[in-house]
Amino acid sequence: GRMVHLITTAAGVVTPVGIEHATAAVSGVARAAAVGVGPAGTRQVVLVVELDEGPRSPALASDELTDRIRDVAGVDVAAVLTVPELPVDKRHNSKINRTKISIWAEGILAGGKVGRL
Repeated sequence: GRMVHLITTAAGVVTPVGIEHATAAVSGVARAAAVGVGPAGTRQVVLVVELDEGPRSPALASDELTDRIRDVAGVDVAAVLTVPELPVDKRHNSKINRTKISIWAEGILAGGKVGRL
């Protein structure tokens, strides 16, 4: 991954790829993005997931899905959000745009409007 995608938490540096692979293995999850929200050095891990049968608009994941994802993530997960589709890098259609997702998730979790990614 890229250095910009590392999540620097109070407990140390977290890399997103392993968390994303574990989360994508959860039944019902198609793809996942692990991003950090909050101040540098104390960021919280947030999972944003695209579901096999996804919602039509962004939302907080159900308690049941959140619990299943927390069980496999291997790190503390502050929140799980669901989206109809994860944005990808324009140059590489398979690379998830974690920077865009992080900014979006941080806004929502800070009380902002739930808009599309």
